[in-house]
Amino acid sequence: MSTFCEVPFEPLGINGSNYISWSAHIRNMLRNMGPSFEQAIKTSILPKGLKNLSKLSNEEKECLLCNRRVIDLLFESMDKDFADSIQEEKKFAKIRLDAYSLWKLLEAICEEDSNDEDQEEDEGSLEEYITSENHTHPLVASSDD
Repeated sequence: MSTFCEVPFEPLGINGSNYISWSAHIRNMLRNMGPSFEQAIKTSILPKGLKNLSKLSNEEKECLLCNRRVIDLLFESMDKDFADSIQEEKKFAKIRLDAYSLWKLLEAICEEDSNDEDQEEDEGSLEEYITSENHTHPLVASSDD
């Protein structure tokens, strides 16, 4: 009999090594929150003309609120040092206001870190993969098994 085991959620690390599992978890959370929340990371849902909030329609205000909730969720689900570094960078000031832009930034940062790690692995010594013996006979399983 199999038992249900919940995997604990790990915040997005500063090196982005857990980005794939983290992003899948976040997407599931957003999907459960509703289609507008999931849409916020697929495309920008910010209304045009944010300078005068009193002129926004109720639908635009809902989009603004949804966008803010997604941003809060993203920052809360990151490593504290990672979140702080993004929030303190002046060049990310506008990105921090749009959930879609923030999602794309995280994706780019983690992809870049992943590519750096892959390149380091590729540049490693090949000696560990080289053996002095070459086996040319096929692997055969005995019929007794």
